[in-house]
Amino acid sequence: MFSPSFIITNKMLSNLIAIEVAEKIAELAKLQPDWEERLRKENLIRKIYSMSRFSANDLSLDDVAKIVKDEPGRDDKATQVAMRAGAIGKEKDIQQVLNLLNVNRLTEQLAFLAGKFKHEVYGEKELSQTNTLLGERLVAPNEVGSWREREADGFTAVPPLAVEVPFQIEDLMGWYKSTNKNEVHPMNKAGIMFYEIMRICPYTENNTLTALCFYQLILSSEGFGFKKLLSMEEDILKNKDSFQQAVSSVERNGGELTVWLEYLSRCLSEAAGKVQTKVMNLVGDTPIFKTDGGRVISLSERQIAIMEEITLKNEMTIKEIRNVLPMVSDDTILRDLKDLIDKKLIRKKGKTKGALYVMGKAKSYR
Repeated sequence: MFSPSFIITNKMLSNLIAIEVAEKIAELAKLQPDWEERLRKENLIRKIYSMSRFSANDLSLDDVAKIVKDEPGRDDKATQVAMRAGAIGKEKDIQQVLNLLNVNRLTEQLAFLAGKFKHEVYGEKELSQTNTLLGERLVAPNEVGSWREREADGFTAVPPLAVEVPFQIEDLMGWYKSTNKNEVHPMNKAGIMFYEIMRICPYTENNTLTALCFYQLILSSEGFGFKKLLSMEEDILKNKDSFQQAVSSVERNGGELTVWLEYLSRCLSEAAGKVQTKVMNLVGDTPIFKTDGGRVISLSERQIAIMEEITLKNEMTIKEIRNVLPMVSDDTILRDLKDLIDKKLIRKKGKTKGALYVMGKAKSYR
């Protein structure tokens, strides 16, 4: 029977603790409903964009946002959505975004049922459903959701022969279903499943995305859903080379998964930290900004509006900030931004018109 090899390192343990703390803060935080909904929407946009970009999708973040905000139905066609939402791109790229949204709906439904009926274990059925949705209208119908019948080029090492796929998946699922959280931490358990599904490469197409979506499903069903405020995909997939190095470390180390699991725990910890900061910044009605030394920083209503948007989006261009304050002159906005930079609430990345404004060192409390 499948038996993964790894050790719990201090780095991994520290990351897991930070993730659990951030999840608890997100769970207990009393956000205003409109802010929570906006935060979830922004998170979903970045999640879908990160996964599509990883798959060489050419759609911009703005076009992905238009599609997500259009809230397309389960059976809407790419051409219909593009016209309705005003998104510009190849039909296959738009279809992939629609497929990712459908997978996200499936994950949310299954996670909800897991919480309601205490069902925490999934298997071949859910894996097949995920792959089917990812390939809808993009992959031949007879090649989605069923084990591959030909040899494949995997994202990891050389995948097993096609004839071995059903047996290796059965063995893997047997380990997954028989291992409880007292034996393997849920986040490590999910990470092991993520890697092994990629290694086995069970389907003709979309194996990496299928593995990532199954990873998300396990985490959500195990209580690490972060109220749908977490976009771990952005951190896991933001650097394809780093991701590939973490994946290939398993083969280099003779099947040992420690480096891979450390990578995932670090990415998840970074993503969870962003959620924690956002939640703390958005709780309540009136923000109180403080320096590291505890001194209260007073802000104008315009500056508070800018800070809340940057908190939601992580980073903003000057064009996006203008949209937040459409009735305010450019000179006034630039003065406000300079003041926020001087107070270390934000910092500027880059010097051209495409420069980004991101969160600084000073903190906000409610």
